[in-house]
Amino acid sequence: MKKAISVFVATLLVLIVLLPAAADVIYLYPSETLQKDVMHFTAHRGLSDLAPENTLPAYRLAGEYGFWGAECDISQTADGVWVLMHDKTVDRMTDGEGLVSDLTYEEVSALTVDAGNNVEQFPGTKVPTLTEYLDVCMEYGLHPVIEIKEAVDVNSLPDLAAILSAREEKDRFVIISWGRELIAGIKALLPETPAYLINSPCTADDVAFCVENGIDGLDTAYTVTESVMRQAQEAGLKLMAWTVDSVTWAERLAAWGITDITTNCLVPGCEPVTEPSTEPSTEPSTEPSTEPSTEPSTEPSTEPSTEPATEPITEPSAEPSTQPSGGSGVNVLQRIIDWFRHIFSIISGWFRR
Repeated sequence: MKKAISVFVATLLVLIVLLPAAADVIYLYPSETLQKDVMHFTAHRGLSDLAPENTLPAYRLAGEYGFWGAECDISQTADGVWVLMHDKTVDRMTDGEGLVSDLTYEEVSALTVDAGNNVEQFPGTKVPTLTEYLDVCMEYGLHPVIEIKEAVDVNSLPDLAAILSAREEKDRFVIISWGRELIAGIKALLPETPAYLINSPCTADDVAFCVENGIDGLDTAYTVTESVMRQAQEAGLKLMAWTVDSVTWAERLAAWGITDITTNCLVPGCEPVTEPSTEPSTEPSTEPSTEPSTEPSTEPSTEPSTEPATEPITEPSAEPSTQPSGGSGVNVLQRIIDWFRHIFSIISGWFRR
């Protein structure tokens, strides 16, 4: 027993040491399995490995790094304003305290985000509104993936539907929720908008509920088994998987036909996107390759991207990875870190929902 406890403690210590060092994005070089033109990578609460979750900096980074979509969590203030916050309270992420539903928007807007990855690099960051988030997604060509938190009152769904249906980019939205009544309610109000029931584990009952209520699919934990996944697909449901921070699992899910993946850190390309320049670039080439490029590009970028980039350009503030993270070129150290991330995800997954 003592030996088992010692091994467990030692494993935790290794995780504590290795994970901060690995807490950076993992570039997914083009591989036979992870084809960017097939896969849809969604940044979990924005690119939350590089900026505090559910903040505008995290969503701007998601756009700059070429993600297909950006997921957010929405709740409603006491006076009916939709804001981004994962928890029921503002305690964990801000310098305030209390339930989101008990605070007015004026009170929430006065708070400052003081937690999250690299928070010191984004001083003065505020809790964004749903509209501000949608504006950033539109600016970068991101698909908004909107999670309605279970604390939301189902009677407020008509207000949410009115906001979303009035948007110019309404055909790009995806709505997800753990709440069955919530996801069925919003689907009834917005029948053309894809709606997914979040679940873990995926069960036959979940499949039946989605079929009976016209829900488009399931947004399930990445540890879904192939047999259950096949059952959902045979019922005509689409599948999304969260939160996939392991290259190994991303490849496995892609091989099973799950092409919509939510992640904290897997970047769908070789290098991040930057602002357009009129001067010749001295940064590495943006041509897709199965091996990291060592030749500099001489072509300038003159037009800003409005869609998720397929040939990203190096951002000065981010160093590109020197090792490929997908396909057969993954080195041993990356695989070790990858599996530690997998173990850590299992342990912490319930706390990050």
